[in-house]
Amino acid sequence: MNRKVDNAVLELKDEMVGAISEMIKIPSVQGEPEEGAPFGLEVKRALEKALELGKRLGFEVKNVDNYAGHVQYGNTGRLFGVLGHLDVVPEGTGWSVEPYGGIVKNGYIYGRGAIDDKGPTIAALYALKAIKDAGIEPINRIRIIFGTNEESGWGGINHYLKNEEVPEMSVTPDAAFTLIYAEKGIVNYRFSKEAGESKDGFEIIELEGGEASNMVAADARAVIKGDLNKLEATLRLFKPKNKATIDWERHTDVLEIRVKGISAHGSKPETGVNAISALIDFLSKLELSKAGLEEFVQKVSSKIGYETDGNSLGIAGRDKITGALSVNFGTLKYHKEKIEGVINIRYPVFFNEKRIRAQIEEALSGLETRPEHHHDPLYVSPDSELVKLLIDVYERVTGEKALLHTIGGGTYARAVPNAVAFGPLFPGREETEHQPDERVLIDDLVMMARIYAQLFHRILTKW
Repeated sequence: MNRKVDNAVLELKDEMVGAISEMIKIPSVQGEPEEGAPFGLEVKRALEKALELGKRLGFEVKNVDNYAGHVQYGNTGRLFGVLGHLDVVPEGTGWSVEPYGGIVKNGYIYGRGAIDDKGPTIAALYALKAIKDAGIEPINRIRIIFGTNEESGWGGINHYLKNEEVPEMSVTPDAAFTLIYAEKGIVNYRFSKEAGESKDGFEIIELEGGEASNMVAADARAVIKGDLNKLEATLRLFKPKNKATIDWERHTDVLEIRVKGISAHGSKPETGVNAISALIDFLSKLELSKAGLEEFVQKVSSKIGYETDGNSLGIAGRDKITGALSVNFGTLKYHKEKIEGVINIRYPVFFNEKRIRAQIEEALSGLETRPEHHHDPLYVSPDSELVKLLIDVYERVTGEKALLHTIGGGTYARAVPNAVAFGPLFPGREETEHQPDERVLIDDLVMMARIYAQLFHRILTKW
């Protein structure tokens, strides 16, 4: 291990923490596209801030049409990439601190993006700064690439890779240490139905739930018109089959129903409590005033419901490498006489998306169904040059035995050839991404920067 580089990382600790805190203060949830801001103004602002920071630290920087950008060290030789992202999922509810405050408390940095993925991306940037400060003369090149809509479609990184040199080898600090050599396939299915003809029953005035397909829905609500005494009686008898809670309130001639669940990452829906599932279950007990709406509710309740394994959809299964398929009921919306839901599916590496699609279309027959945002699975051999290099660096810096993992989450590793996720979550740490009070231990960010700095030293001097 190069001690000069390691000491340089430690000297940059306070500056790094401050930079991460400032980055968290930008609420870079994808917004409406505007001229010069393909993913909204806040995402653009986060990209510009990251590139300004890179320039201030003395690096060559490039903004690629506000879709993505990079910081580079070295001018010749092979290109190694670090792919991070500056966008975040919506903050949701249930926080004990300001979601975009960048608050430092009890040894942690709190805020949306602290662990996913602003904190780790900026830590990688400071690892590169330590290399520069230590006077390491590069024979190769490293780029820290800033993606901008990883959470909602990958348009930013795809645009970047079409217009810039693709790294020969890459890592992304967007999962766990030691490294992720396999990632499940990911695909959304959007299913919808016109409200249809009127009939006797309760009238749905408003219906919505969830914030993003890759988050377990923590909230759902419905506004219903009809026999409110009968509706309240039904509510009093209803008990969700998960741990969701329900309350309601009368407003003149309508009843507003609010369902509260617990958010979690969409790759692990079984760890959350889905508010949409509970609301759909309740609505399935009612006769509704629109035939199409009622058909949608009954179909979705029976084929998706509370399940997170896809059993009733007919797609449940697992493989030896990445385990079981998962299903997350991410969003639900009734708007302009049309109801629409989205499920997020993570399927094992040796499964086939076309077969999954055919079965879902059959299971949800009567609804309009279409796939979106499909990403093929990732598999990199544990015997590859990249994996062996990362294992060696990790074990030398930490003194711990390397552990290889697979995940249901999707990272930028699958956007480029010969890439894996490398950090930032250390073994035994609580997973807080996509949840209220997202946070990361400052000591873990420092350790991550130390690991990355030694990796960069190897890449820039020996690769």
